[in-house]
Amino acid sequence: MLMLIRAFPKPLDQLHDWHFGDSITHLDGRPVEDIIDLYYYTPEADKTTLTIKRKEGDRVIVTMDPEDIDAVTGCFAPMEFKTCAAQCVFCFIDQNPKGMRDQIYVKDEDYRFSFLYGNYITLTSLGKRGLKRIMEQKMSPLYVSVHATDIDVRTSMLGIKKRMDVVAILRELTEAGIEIHTQVVLCPGWNEGKILEKTFFDLLYLATPADTTLDEDGGVPGGFFNLEDKDDDTANSIGGVRSLAIVPVGLSAHREGLTKLEPVSDELAHATIEQVRAWQTIALKKLGYRLVYLSDEFYLQTGAPFPGTAQYDGFWQVDNAAGLTPRLRECWQEALQWAAEDDNLPKRPLTVLTSHLAAKAWRREFTPVLEAALAPPIEVIGLDNTFYGNTVTVAGLMTGADLRGGLLKLPPEPVRDVVFSPRVFNNDGLTLDGLTIEDMAAQQPHRLHMGEEEGFVDFWVQLG
Repeated sequence: MLMLIRAFPKPLDQLHDWHFGDSITHLDGRPVEDIIDLYYYTPEADKTTLTIKRKEGDRVIVTMDPEDIDAVTGCFAPMEFKTCAAQCVFCFIDQNPKGMRDQIYVKDEDYRFSFLYGNYITLTSLGKRGLKRIMEQKMSPLYVSVHATDIDVRTSMLGIKKRMDVVAILRELTEAGIEIHTQVVLCPGWNEGKILEKTFFDLLYLATPADTTLDEDGGVPGGFFNLEDKDDDTANSIGGVRSLAIVPVGLSAHREGLTKLEPVSDELAHATIEQVRAWQTIALKKLGYRLVYLSDEFYLQTGAPFPGTAQYDGFWQVDNAAGLTPRLRECWQEALQWAAEDDNLPKRPLTVLTSHLAAKAWRREFTPVLEAALAPPIEVIGLDNTFYGNTVTVAGLMTGADLRGGLLKLPPEPVRDVVFSPRVFNNDGLTLDGLTIEDMAAQQPHRLHMGEEEGFVDFWVQLG
């Protein structure tokens, strides 16, 4: 049921008698639960009927053009997401200190948000109804936190009581034409070595061969909103596991009362790099692509060279930072070449305040590219993460307080252009501890900027 919270765009508000608090309950007599249902069941006919429940309880039926659905969906209350009931031993939400804003502590476990926004889910709260809906409406791709395919290991890692065969569920989804992207949080003593090997081969068995026709984004063609084919039983019938990302467990200083875990050591990181290199060879021969990808932390931690950008195939796991560093390095190199050809290179030197791991990426991968292009100098300063502890080294988990602390240590002269990673801020422009860039800029002389990733060179040029 969809509740109206905003005024409808003109002239729809004049054509139909809408009121705040009204809800859509049915489309052409079919119950609708959310926006996804509304899109999926919208017909190709000339007209569609919506059953409206007034906030007073009365029901009316209105008729409208299906093409107007796009114009009205933004007027409804956003979907409320289902929360996670698992107690994963590595869950970072549980490692937040007290006193942060409420949204920080929310654990999302909603297959609809996985489909719409790429959120990873464990499938533990899916249920038969959710599974049926995913397959019926072809909600593809989905993003699944596997962690281990060994049932006992996964049950323990997720802290759930019911033994759940994730491979069986993935098989059912992939056979129904659903594309799956998966991830493993590597926890020493839990799911490395032989357990990780089993996970890889179990997922390899469910993988999609490279000769499957893909769209320009590396996904299954057609997609959810290709409504012309939605009634065709053969539409979007191609499914399978498309990728697996392996990321190291993140451990904050706030683990009181939680399961004791160890960080990924240099030795284990090296061993995992070697394992994955061998598995990629197997997958490449079987599928035509590598299937499994390590997050950048493994290479930055050990000093091992990054694979070439071509070895990340479709960059399906770049949001898990698998290949982000080499991708940005190559992107910036090309952008600087174009800027040089146009005699439009950046002119201002910059100061980058970031985490220690990101600073390592800058000095090792980015700075040589910038220097070779004769760009202005960039000063890179890695900061301690006093909020979460120094075991947390990624840029996206730096807080405003720590960044401002580093900022205040800079000499007042010369005035600098200081750049922060865009990953520090959420969609509302807030850091994890609720600061804006204006908050951090207060009572200090330097000019602050929220940087960009792929568009970093253009951003730099536009600073003048």
